[in-house]
Amino acid sequence: MIGRVVNFMKRFIADKITAAFNTEYELCYWRKYDYKKLQCIAWVMRAGSKDRRTINDVIIMADTETSKTHPDICCENYVVAWTISLRAYGRNLCTLYGHRPDTIVQCFEKLHSTMAGDRTFIYFHNLSYDWVFIRRFMIESFGIPERQLNIKPHYPLFIEFTNGIMLKDSLMLSQRSLERWARDLNIPHQKAVGMWDYEKIRTQNEDFTPDELKYIENDTLAGVECIDATRKALKKHIYSIPYTATGIPREEIRKIGSKNRGRNLFERLVPTWDQQLKLEKVFHGGFTHANRHLIGEVITMLEYGMVQCYDFASSYPFSLLVEMYPMENFHPYKPCTLPEVVSLSDNYAVMCKVILVKPRLKNDFQPMPVLQYSKATVVNPVLDNGRILCAAYCEIYLSEQDIKVIEQQYDYDEGYCVEVEVAHKDYLPKWFRDYIYALFVEKTKLKGKDPVLYALAKARLNSCYGMCVQKPVKEVIEEDYITGDYNVNETDLKKAYQAYKDNKRSILPYQWGVWCTAYAMEHLFELGDCVSKNGTWIYSDTDSCYAVGWDQEKVTAYNEMCKEKLKAAGYGAVLHNDREYWLGVAESEGEADMYTEFVTLGAKRYCGRNKKDGELHITVAGVPKVGAKCLKDDINNFKKGLIFPGIETGKQMHTYFFEEIHTTDNGLILADSVDLSPCDYLLDDVNVPDWESIFKDEIDVPYAEGVLD
Repeated sequence: MIGRVVNFMKRFIADKITAAFNTEYELCYWRKYDYKKLQCIAWVMRAGSKDRRTINDVIIMADTETSKTHPDICCENYVVAWTISLRAYGRNLCTLYGHRPDTIVQCFEKLHSTMAGDRTFIYFHNLSYDWVFIRRFMIESFGIPERQLNIKPHYPLFIEFTNGIMLKDSLMLSQRSLERWARDLNIPHQKAVGMWDYEKIRTQNEDFTPDELKYIENDTLAGVECIDATRKALKKHIYSIPYTATGIPREEIRKIGSKNRGRNLFERLVPTWDQQLKLEKVFHGGFTHANRHLIGEVITMLEYGMVQCYDFASSYPFSLLVEMYPMENFHPYKPCTLPEVVSLSDNYAVMCKVILVKPRLKNDFQPMPVLQYSKATVVNPVLDNGRILCAAYCEIYLSEQDIKVIEQQYDYDEGYCVEVEVAHKDYLPKWFRDYIYALFVEKTKLKGKDPVLYALAKARLNSCYGMCVQKPVKEVIEEDYITGDYNVNETDLKKAYQAYKDNKRSILPYQWGVWCTAYAMEHLFELGDCVSKNGTWIYSDTDSCYAVGWDQEKVTAYNEMCKEKLKAAGYGAVLHNDREYWLGVAESEGEADMYTEFVTLGAKRYCGRNKKDGELHITVAGVPKVGAKCLKDDINNFKKGLIFPGIETGKQMHTYFFEEIHTTDNGLILADSVDLSPCDYLLDDVNVPDWESIFKDEIDVPYAEGVLD
């Protein structure tokens, strides 16, 4: 019986494929298309699932283009063009196009009702934007969504309706723009940049020029080709393509972990609810900072020397492979001093609340203070771009690795560690480390070869850390389908955490990610110590250091230490094209990582003239890289008060308009919309006072006696 069913399905799918290959691709206005051609689409069913609904085995990408009611002002926008591309059996079937938001919904219904499956998946690249324009039209036709998951307000990951249509966001899967995704995967259709005039005020019935048609056609063709290339590389079905980039390795890790008693280990290590809350306080994220003594000062090669950047090779994966992590559940330990915690650090992971009376830097030459103001309870602090130079009093939750750095940087009158909990440290389980190393090998050997597999291997490697540090309990964000607002609904967090603990798919303890981050920061400071006494550490950005005057012998020694750590953990170099590739080592790509001019105004605000291409490059949080052209090739223009015009950089501000479906006097059909208007960015710098004078003259400790007893 089973054999007959299998043979029937094989013949059924073969007939569908034959029919599809007899269908020529066409670009067609949606009303003129012969939808009977889509009867070649087979349906599939998710293996092993209790959900017995069938799914149309076709990749569909949709996209909209919009215009606005009035030029040059923030106002209502409306859909003026849309496309839907379909791809099945490795080939593009058609691209349908139209003008109005109500007709794209009609086309969705036509496609879905023509195909035989119960469910149809439709991707948008940046669903958060397109959903605003079509939401009321879809709800009017299909009713209130049956399911919707939102990453944050106005950012739905997927939306499913009772009729079987589900909208998905491919941006969350690719983690890059469609233009870059298509380029990285080297698929046949690339984004037709420059063929659509976004400033033109359009109607909903005008004919498209050949260039405009090519632009909107290529957007969705590139989308379906990227998704298909990703699906094939992952060996997935239409129903098993993950929603997000981290979903790719998460499934692999669960499978490997299930074969190696990974769930049993998780159950032994998973923190209590109170411990989880403490761990989230101990987690401090990446370290990004600028040398306060050089804020706004242009560093030139002639005056200071060449600025050179060293980057770690896969910083977080290296830390996961070679360092020791909490490998038992945390248990209480006595209150103690900071040096006592440091003495425990070789064998034990420690998390605690640190209390410091009059903390201050050991000397003013320390360029990268580590105490984080946003994570601390502090009295009378003097700050350097979010880091504490000195204070009257400070409480902060830290790990033993953080405390090691604190002890190197700060003096204090009194220091206590309370709420201390410890856990024995050891390497992470070998099956997890072997998986991480295998991904590094795969990424290294694919570089310059298969672009699809290389991009996926890189994303999977980088996701291993992210999976460890994802909060187990997230806010429940729900959309109000009447007003368009998003509400964060209260939930029983403790109950939700228990559900996470009980979930058999939970396998990676949160504390591993917390300690990975702490180790990565410690490595950053170890690399910073490789700057010579006559040099200057200028800037840090999580896994990279910019400095003048590197001590090359110290850098070499640091890299040798990394190699020894790898070998001690059971791993080595990857040999590829007669070159050794080592995880964790500090690398500098010659002139590509050298700057003849450099200036920083604070964290995520720096500019340098690259020696290799002679061009100015900027990193400013919130400003696209093209903003460098606003400097007019003069680094001295990168200073406080500089305005990056949104019209030049492409930086945009989102303004939402929520209205019922209506028709304007000039015949436009529209409802909710979002306006993307150019947004200027004002460059600022960091103002750091003379903290030593303030500490000597003004700092006092306004707490009651006995509070530390």
